Amino acid sequence: MTTTDILDALAALGFSEIEGRVYSFLLTGSPATGYKISHAIGKPTANTYKAIAALEAKGAILVDEGENRLCRAVPPRELMAQLERGYRSSCSQAETLLSELHEDELDNRIYQIKSVDQVLERARQMLAGARRIVLADLFPQPFEVLAGDLDAAVRRGVEVAAKTYTAEEIDGARIVYDLDKAHALEEWPGQQLSLVVDGEQHLLALLTPDLDGVRQAVWSQSLFLSCMHHNHVATEIMLTAARKRPSEQSAEVEELGAITVLRSNPPGMEQLKALFGTN
Repeated sequence: MTTTDILDALAALGFSEIEGRVYSFLLTGSPATGYKISHAIGKPTANTYKAIAALEAKGAILVDEGENRLCRAVPPRELMAQLERGYRSSCSQAETLLSELHEDELDNRIYQIKSVDQVLERARQMLAGARRIVLADLFPQPFEVLAGDLDAAVRRGVEVAAKTYTAEEIDGARIVYDLDKAHALEEWPGQQLSLVVDGEQHLLALLTPDLDGVRQAVWSQSLFLSCMHHNHVATEIMLTAARKRPSEQSAEVEELGAITVLRSNPPGMEQLKALFGTN
């Protein structure tokens, strides 16, 4: 790891460049006076003392109250735990304040998502808010990331059905394993995540094989598109079950028929009928 790597990591935590240099030096040079630190890092003494005061306020260093005011770095593990608690507290306060401004309304638009972290967090939030039924088509890595969230949904009483490409199990969920997984995993250009919750919102994402980039991802609360996508995923799950041996498939396919949009009648379908009626 280079000095630049260390300074970049500290900058991401809110440390200025000189604060990062002071803290990094003290990790190997504690205790030290401000004068010694300024010479070691090649910065003006006045600027170094300002950085020391800022680091003390952050809880990153300890300063001896003696005549020499020796400085000692707080161990990284202790500092990170302290910063994490402070960040969580700030996030909680900000969420409370910002939630008062947020008004959720029906939005039929389709939105692009460019970040893997945002794709996965949107999927987690969708699953956390699920009330009745979740359908998913998940390649191995997205499934691994979201398995705990799917399990939590099942434990809340939400019906969960999913197609997977490795042999997976979640107690209480209907998991259908693609027997032709090798062809899908080799030919499809990335890791797929396809999720629809309550027929009210859906998320489609094609991620890079190592999950470090987004090829394309879209999310929408369009009731019509979400209900259509509900049926697309339901059909994919049923078709996968139908590829099994006849002795295994019939009962499962019949049971899975209950997840189609008309038979499961998710909240999104109910809202769609309330808006436009039926034939």
